[in-house]
Amino acid sequence: MTDHDVRYPVAEPVRPAPHSFDGDSWTGWVLGAALVSMALVAGLNFTFSVAVMPNLAGADDHTFVATMQRFNTNPAFPLTFTAALVLIPLAAVLQRRHSPALATRWTVVGLGLYAVVLAVTSALHLPLNAEIDEAGDPDRIADLAHVRDQFEGPWVAGNHVRTLLCTAAVAALARALLLHGRGKAGAAARASTGGQHQQWPTPPSGP
Repeated sequence: MTDHDVRYPVAEPVRPAPHSFDGDSWTGWVLGAALVSMALVAGLNFTFSVAVMPNLAGADDHTFVATMQRFNTNPAFPLTFTAALVLIPLAAVLQRRHSPALATRWTVVGLGLYAVVLAVTSALHLPLNAEIDEAGDPDRIADLAHVRDQFEGPWVAGNHVRTLLCTAAVAALARALLLHGRGKAGAAARASTGGQHQQWPTPPSGP
C-alpha cells in the first residue's frame, strides 16, 4: 500500500442556511420592536414624572388646566401605548415556538407588568383626563383651583406607579431579547458543528 492509496479526512465546507422569512426569522425583530415600544412608553411616563408635572406644579391654575387638556389631544400617547400592546403579545406568541423557554417567560413577565400599567391607566388616568376635558374652556371655568385639585394629585401619583412598572417591563423585555439572542447563537453553533462531515480513509485494495 502506498501513501496515495490513503484518503485523509477532509472537512466539507459548511454551506450557509438560506435566508428565511418564517416565524423563526421574525421573532428577534418583533421582540426588539416590542422592547423599543415599551421603552417609549416608559420614557413618556418618566418624562411626565420628572419634568412635565414638576414644572407645571409651579404654574397658575389656568395654565395647568389648559396644558393638560392639550396633552389629551396629542396622538403620540395612544399610538405609543397601542404599539406596545400589540407587539409584546405578538413577541410572546412567536417566542413560544422559536425561543428558549426562559426567554419566553421573561417576555410574559414584561407583558404582565405592562398589563398592570394599562389597568392603572384605564382605572385612573383616562377618567381623570376625561373629567378635566369635560370641565370645558379654562376661560369659563368658575373654580379652576377645584378642577386642578381633583386632577393633579391622583394623576401624578398614578404616573409614578406607571413609570416604575414600565421600567421593570423594559428590563424584563431586554432580558428576554438577550436570552433569545444567546439561544439563537447556540443553535447556530451546534448546526455549524453538526454540518461538517468527514471522509475516512479507504481500506487498501491490496497488499
